[in-house]
Amino acid sequence: MDTPAGNSGVRHGHGHSPSQVSTIVKAQVVFLLSTLTEDKFARHQQEIRALSDQHGPDTYMHFIRRLVQPGPQPALAPRLLNEELERIAHEPTLAAPFRDALDSDQADLFRQLDMSSLAPLTRLVLCAALVSAPRLLHAAATAIRADLDNAVIALAHSDHAPLAPEHLHQVIANLLVDPPKDSPILDAAQRQALLVAARTKYGPEVMAPIFQSILPNMRVPPNTTAVGFLVQLGPDITSDPDVVRAVLPRFGLSPPTNEQLTEVFTALARLSTDGHVLCDVSALVRALCSFNQTLDWPRVVQHPLNSFIAILLNTPIDAQPHAVAGLWTTWSNSLYQLRLLDALLSLPSETFNFVLLPGKRIITVDDVAHASPAIKTLAANVQSHTWNSLDLFDVLVRHSADEKPAETRAAVREMLDKAVKISPEIVHMGLFLVNNPTWGHIRAEYADRLLKAFLQGQPNHQLVFMRIFTASNQLNITRILDVAQDLKILESLLEVRPFEFALDSAHGTEFLHAILSFLDEKMDAERLARKTDPPPESNGSPVESNTMPLYRVAITIMLRLIRKHFHQLDEADKEYSAEVRNACLQIHPRLMVLTPNGMDTEPGLSVVEYPPDVESEIDVMYKQMYEEKMTMDQVLTFVHRLRDSNNPRDHESFAYMLHSLFDEYKFFQACYPPRELAMTGFLLGSLIQQRLIEGIPLGIAMRYIVDALGCTPDKNLFIFGSEALRRFESRLHEWKPICHRLLEMRHLLEYRPELHALLQRALITGPDVSGDTVAANGIVSVNGEAELPPVFTAIQPDELPALYDLPPEEASDKILFIVNNLAPNNFEDKLEEMRKTFQDDYARCRPVLDKFILHETYVKSAALLNNERSMQTGLEKNHLRNIASWLGTITLARNQPVRYKNLSFKDLLIEGYDSGRVVVAITFVCTALAGCADSTVFKPPNPWLMAVLSLLHELYSFAQLKLNLLFEIERVCKLLDVDLESIEPSAIIRNRPSLDSLAGPGLPEYPEDITALPMSDYGPAAGTVGNGSAPGGIIVDGTQQLIAIGGPAPASPGGETHVFGAPLEAIMGQLASSVQISSQLQPLALNHAFKRAVALGVDRAVREIIIPVVDRSATISGISTHELTVKDFASDASEERLREAAASMAASLARHLALVTCKEPLKGNLATHIRTALVEQGFGEVARDDVILLLAGENWDVACTAIERAAMERAVSDVDSSFEASFDARRGWAQLQARGVPRGDFWDPAAARSAFSLSLPDPLRLGKNGVSPQQFNIYKDFTGDDPRRYSRAPTAMSGSVGGSTLIGSPAPGPQLIPHEAAVDRFTQIARELDGLIVQLPAQSLQQLPATNDVRQLIRQIVALADQSLERVQTPLHMAQKTMQSLYRTNSQLGRETYVFLLNHLCHNFGEAGKEAINWLLNSDDERKYNIPVTVTILQARLITVEQQDQSLAKLVAENPRPPLLDFAVGVIRACLTHEPPVATRVQFRYLVEILLQVSNAGKATEDVDRLLDDLQIIVRRPAGPVVADIAHFKPEQQELREKLHAWFQQWVSLFRSNQDPEKSFVSYATQLSKQGVMKADESSSFFFRVCVETAVHSYFRCSQAGEHQVEFQSLDALSRMVVYMVKYQGDPQGGNNAESAKVLYLSKILSIFVLVLSSMHEELAGAGFQPKPIFRLFSTLMYDIQDAGLGQIQVPLLISLCETLSSLQPGVFPGFAFHWLCLISHRLYMPKLLQADNREGWPAFHKLLCFHFQFMATIMKDGQMSRAVTQLYRATLRVLMVLLHDFPDFLSEYYFSLTNALSSRCMQFCNIISCAFPANMTLPDPYLQGEILDATSDLGPIPAVLSDYAGALKSDIIRGHLDQILLHRSSPTILPSLLERLVLPEPSNLGDNYNIPFMNALVLYVGVQSVSQAKMQGGSLFNPEDPGVGLLMYLISNVDVEGQYHLLNSVLMHLRYPNAHTHWFSCFVLHLFLEAKDDRVGEVVARVFLDRFIANRPHPWGVCMTFIQLLRNPRYDFWSKPFVQVSPEVTALLESIAKSLFS
Repeated sequence: MDTPAGNSGVRHGHGHSPSQVSTIVKAQVVFLLSTLTEDKFARHQQEIRALSDQHGPDTYMHFIRRLVQPGPQPALAPRLLNEELERIAHEPTLAAPFRDALDSDQADLFRQLDMSSLAPLTRLVLCAALVSAPRLLHAAATAIRADLDNAVIALAHSDHAPLAPEHLHQVIANLLVDPPKDSPILDAAQRQALLVAARTKYGPEVMAPIFQSILPNMRVPPNTTAVGFLVQLGPDITSDPDVVRAVLPRFGLSPPTNEQLTEVFTALARLSTDGHVLCDVSALVRALCSFNQTLDWPRVVQHPLNSFIAILLNTPIDAQPHAVAGLWTTWSNSLYQLRLLDALLSLPSETFNFVLLPGKRIITVDDVAHASPAIKTLAANVQSHTWNSLDLFDVLVRHSADEKPAETRAAVREMLDKAVKISPEIVHMGLFLVNNPTWGHIRAEYADRLLKAFLQGQPNHQLVFMRIFTASNQLNITRILDVAQDLKILESLLEVRPFEFALDSAHGTEFLHAILSFLDEKMDAERLARKTDPPPESNGSPVESNTMPLYRVAITIMLRLIRKHFHQLDEADKEYSAEVRNACLQIHPRLMVLTPNGMDTEPGLSVVEYPPDVESEIDVMYKQMYEEKMTMDQVLTFVHRLRDSNNPRDHESFAYMLHSLFDEYKFFQACYPPRELAMTGFLLGSLIQQRLIEGIPLGIAMRYIVDALGCTPDKNLFIFGSEALRRFESRLHEWKPICHRLLEMRHLLEYRPELHALLQRALITGPDVSGDTVAANGIVSVNGEAELPPVFTAIQPDELPALYDLPPEEASDKILFIVNNLAPNNFEDKLEEMRKTFQDDYARCRPVLDKFILHETYVKSAALLNNERSMQTGLEKNHLRNIASWLGTITLARNQPVRYKNLSFKDLLIEGYDSGRVVVAITFVCTALAGCADSTVFKPPNPWLMAVLSLLHELYSFAQLKLNLLFEIERVCKLLDVDLESIEPSAIIRNRPSLDSLAGPGLPEYPEDITALPMSDYGPAAGTVGNGSAPGGIIVDGTQQLIAIGGPAPASPGGETHVFGAPLEAIMGQLASSVQISSQLQPLALNHAFKRAVALGVDRAVREIIIPVVDRSATISGISTHELTVKDFASDASEERLREAAASMAASLARHLALVTCKEPLKGNLATHIRTALVEQGFGEVARDDVILLLAGENWDVACTAIERAAMERAVSDVDSSFEASFDARRGWAQLQARGVPRGDFWDPAAARSAFSLSLPDPLRLGKNGVSPQQFNIYKDFTGDDPRRYSRAPTAMSGSVGGSTLIGSPAPGPQLIPHEAAVDRFTQIARELDGLIVQLPAQSLQQLPATNDVRQLIRQIVALADQSLERVQTPLHMAQKTMQSLYRTNSQLGRETYVFLLNHLCHNFGEAGKEAINWLLNSDDERKYNIPVTVTILQARLITVEQQDQSLAKLVAENPRPPLLDFAVGVIRACLTHEPPVATRVQFRYLVEILLQVSNAGKATEDVDRLLDDLQIIVRRPAGPVVADIAHFKPEQQELREKLHAWFQQWVSLFRSNQDPEKSFVSYATQLSKQGVMKADESSSFFFRVCVETAVHSYFRCSQAGEHQVEFQSLDALSRMVVYMVKYQGDPQGGNNAESAKVLYLSKILSIFVLVLSSMHEELAGAGFQPKPIFRLFSTLMYDIQDAGLGQIQVPLLISLCETLSSLQPGVFPGFAFHWLCLISHRLYMPKLLQADNREGWPAFHKLLCFHFQFMATIMKDGQMSRAVTQLYRATLRVLMVLLHDFPDFLSEYYFSLTNALSSRCMQFCNIISCAFPANMTLPDPYLQGEILDATSDLGPIPAVLSDYAGALKSDIIRGHLDQILLHRSSPTILPSLLERLVLPEPSNLGDNYNIPFMNALVLYVGVQSVSQAKMQGGSLFNPEDPGVGLLMYLISNVDVEGQYHLLNSVLMHLRYPNAHTHWFSCFVLHLFLEAKDDRVGEVVARVFLDRFIANRPHPWGVCMTFIQLLRNPRYDFWSKPFVQVSPEVTALLESIAKSLFS
């Protein structure tokens, strides 16, 4: 009974066990076999296979056994068996069941199996599957050996691959790997035959990985060696180095040792000798070299081998040592070595050439790089010769030595004879260049013989002599001269003029070094002479040098010679040359160019001379300066005017002024008096200080000064250097090497002790690199000078376009001469002369000229913007204005845009703001924008212009610019007719993170010790502590800041607010802290604002009179002190005693004079200013007369004291200058005394000698040894009446260092205070502290300066607690009161202040700390529920987060009342969202766990549930379904998902609360890693999936709730997290390559994004799909990749993003089409890809654009343009226009594939793409190309086509036939079949009946091949007889009208810019129109052109040019064609198009 079809399967019913089912199935199989008939054969066969597939291998095994076992079988059973065996042979999965079916103990089934009717290969495959069964092994092996030969033949010669590669792999493994180890089935020959056949059939690419897998495990006989194994495999199998490398580890050669290496090749040599066919030795060598092991190949090649060439050629070039080195060593068998070299040299160069191997060369083109073209050509001809090896000649020279055996020398002669016949010049140069001083007989013989031949005119003699001269040593030159003498030409040779040969013969490194040594010796001698004192008899003349001085011209000749051959010097001599050059410049400054624009010119190459009138003018200026007719300020003003002038003569005067100053240096020591020398030093130092000297001249000036300071103080030069140094001490920090050099001068530091601190401070504060970096020797080296990176990177010029052929040099010079001499009076003459000289061809470079002009404008702009002088000198600023104005004129004024890639004005302004160069940035931008006034495009409200003006307005309003910059901005707005106030200022500068925020977290740092808290503004050591802070300064972030207590006071009605220097400002800064407020004015005495108002009034009163009072007092006291002290101390030689006496007297006199002078004025104006200040500050109601008088009286003494101190400061500072001569005299006398020079008694030259003073009584008489102690005490008593004892350093409050008060270090012996008194005092201070906190505007303690009263009060409280008698009760009381104030205050400043105070009380006093912390942790007091206070306490680490967590968890667990719960939730949120976070979620684990328990118990508040929702537990969605679930998770995954959700929410919180979340990311990522989230791919992928789903859901939730401000926060946070993950981590599978790891990591993350989008698109298809969140995610990702600082990896990441966008293409996700186009054209994506180096991003963007065009073709196929399609079409049009404008090369080179992706309905797109042409090309006018297109003219080169146009033909055999046709090698019999290929069997999805992609590829391929053939053959580019033309003509003639239209459309696709393809296809169209026999063809041609021109512009150049020819040329008779006259409408249409073309 038959089983119904389709119901043969057995289903498990109720009650059937598996065994019963199996029995039923087997019975059914038997039944089907038994009923097998011809008509049921196919059906039964299918049902049996279905049963087998359904019920497993047992059923199939039963089926096979049933067919094989003996017994009665159906007639069709053999047929069924054979078909099943064929199936088994081709399906690897059936091999195992087949084997198991036959591997049965029931019967020998295999022997019953009849496979005779099967093919040999099929039998081999079946038997191979049985090898692994032990019972079948023997029988299967026998069958395999029998069928192997036939199977191998079938495998190798089959027409197609009989087996899949994976199946073949398994078959070979069964045969070669599965058999037992010691008994392989196949012998070596059979194995080799099988493997070779497989490789032949499948190719090496497919078989290589199979061989690498099988061969290492292949069964071979025991004792098989590696060499034997490789030889058995044969050369074909071993030709792949990777296969060989896979085999080597099997034999212990991974890596090989040198001994194993020798054994391997020795064994190969033996086998080769025995006649064996070896393996591929080349692959073996490459495989051995691939191990990371250094192998001794040179030792290998020294053994007798037959594999020399393979080893030499396949050893890597960079191998160290290379095998070829073994040939150059000394062999024991030297004769064998020579014979081997001779054999290698005899081989053809294509087989072996020593030039291809590493080694020294005799001659290369680089050796003669500076020679003539003829010599370069000769070098190029011989450099590739195999004899061009200096190592080879070194071996020959060694073996030709006279002591070598005769047989060896004979072999050398034989080789040299061969070489001389081949290349005598190589032999000659090689013998000379060998670095072997020994000249044996053979070497000398050949060298002399060849030299004579070359001297007598042998060809190539120029090359030989130049090479020998440029690389010869003294011995070689001697040899040349000897030969010249033999030829009787030596004398004439040496007398040749100029002395080039003589110089060349002396040339070389030794000669160059000798020149340097010579110059150095000369300069040292002259330098020493300048420092030496002249002898008395010299009458002041300078000391002459002990050597003859050099002329300047001679020095320039030597320096030019050194510069010319600088590359020949070694590194030491290069540095030496720089030192010598600098010494020459110092001795001879006229070798430098010192004009303002020429200081950077390389010096030493010429001598500078000046006109006499310039010299006389400057000499007069110097004379007036020394005669004091010109002050020094006037001189400097004169120099500034010369430098900033635009007159070249003024620049010459400026340069001569400097040269005169430098030239006079040699006379300083001998001729200049001290006064004039000090004036000269003052001038030079001032020039340096005011930056009038820059560049190399600055270095020379510094060297003069350093050398002068190196002299002893008694020399005149020291006076010059010391005075110069004083003038530019403030710039010493710019030159650290100079500071180090000066610190080494002990005599200088003894002379000026204060200089040591100044230099140390300069070393600390100075930059490491300066624009004027000067080395320790005082000069900058030109060679190897490091360049600083440019400040402005927003300006980037394009690469230069290609040059046209320039006019001849003679014509260019003539044109330039005409232009340079043009004047109004000769204009007509010059114009006529120019017309005669200028030719029309010269104008071809006009279009390129504009690009060159713009390029040079950008280059010059960048140079000026980055030049430091532009910030300093008016001349450079004028240049900058001029170039900016020029840029605006040639671009903006002409409506030409300034491209973003060349110059971004906004980025330029931002970079200027960041770098402190906003002056030049604003000047440049405003001047350039002035060009917009003449523009019709760049006028308001142009968006680009308004964006720049908006940023300028922001700088104007918020950047605190100087007045001139504000004027610049106002001026440009006025020019543009824009009201500045109407422009909304941008927020770019204000919203950018500050540099401080980038340096670290913004938390206030609470020091462990309160001593670190600054309490006063300046201390006694302020000038010497830290990094050099000045008095009155505090150090903040390493920067000195001067804090004026009074603050910047506004100008009062009564007078002007004066600003003084640092000393006076320091005194005025202390004035505010000394102001007194009477206790009678309570409570105003405690009002901080009132006190500041009073201090402001006192400050103004003092400033009003302090300057005249101090000047008068200091002047009078200085004169009096000088007159008295010089007289009294005339015989006292002690400088210190004189200085102390003068200072004491001057200070006392100035103090009293100041007091007398200021007393009366202060009484009047003090009350006035206090009254004014009180009214201004809002205290007018208390400004009564009695209050004012009381305040004035209280502070009168304070004001007087400040003026007295200022007068004393000034008086003492004047002492140093007025007594300078007296001090110098004492120092000189002391130095002479120290040398033992008898000088007699000391007498001050400034004091007149008088006998009267010596005749006075003893108490009054001057002693010979100076003043007596009693007399000196008179001067010391001047300080006795001063209670504020004067000190040289500014006085300050005790206990402060560098502005930081040292609490905990009280004065010795503090007085202890009783508890009650301490409490009272604390209460008073606390009340004052409370009042200050309320009044201060600061929001943080960190914002308060060190001098603020709050900090002083804190210090007082801590000190008071420490001085209390009760060290337990008093601090405890203070802590309790502080705690109360802490929880009572409402300001952040108050919280930070009280926490800070409480922290120190707890830290210093144990009991107070214990009580306070215990209350904070364990008290259940609701007063404690203050979240801001708790956060502040945690920030200060008064208690830890863990302690707070446990404390709150305990309290909540005991009593979860709502206030406590809300407080706990608030603390967690505040800590997690603080900037930066105070704690992490993990640190609150106990509290969160308790809150979860409370929530589960139903006791939680809404805040608790919301917190748990945000952290980890449940994502509660809105009641309405905003969006369908993106994914469904298994229950076991839900818990993990909740945790991952919590982690992401934590990151969102960090991102939301931090301006710079990157700082927090590191700790966040660390926590993720610790939790194992990012360890495995599965968990990390799940994490990112949860993140993206959560972010998308957050968007929908916020959007529905109307929370639009935060709807994108989660998406932005996710994007930033992804970028940070990529930046700091990477995928481990990326290997050691960090770049590939990061790219792979991003790809994996993006694949998850695609998964989520795919799910959304599928579930929410149609209008429900919302792509906005995904678009936001990807666009933000592009921004973040740009801003993350990823460097070179940025482009690979964007390319990786391209792969993701390819997956999201519109064809797959049409709902994402608009957003997808926005993404691929994003300004941070498309330009970055297309501007990548080496066009790395072009293929990626090309693929995206093709996807979009394919989608556009699909949606426009029906011709219906819906609103959505129209909008997408317009967007695409804009993208194409951007590409055409900015990236034309991309469109030009990918035009074919882009156009191919479009349909014919997108004609405007096709036109735009075809309009693209290379950026360096200028299109000619198509209307001026002549009436007839000449077929012999070539419109240009063959264009680059990056599209794979042959791809459509590559897989088809038709391409081969096409090539045969196009090469005239075949008859066109294939043409009919080509027609069939063009037609589709059914219309395409676009409705086309033709295969248009194939057609386009065919047309282009024919054109390209035809052009290539024509180019190679020469002659006409287009030939009508060309087979390509005939082929296309045939196709067009034999298709219908639709086909003709498509074919001609394909042809017009290539009518683009002028190139060879355009020319060919244009000629073809014209030829077709003329020669076509069918008028329909001409009509179709016209229609195709009409389609092109009906579309909107632009139109391709080639299309216009061709159509114009068609219309104009009477040859084509276009207008008389019937289709033109068919109707008036057609005629009118064509005429309108023609009119538009010709107009």
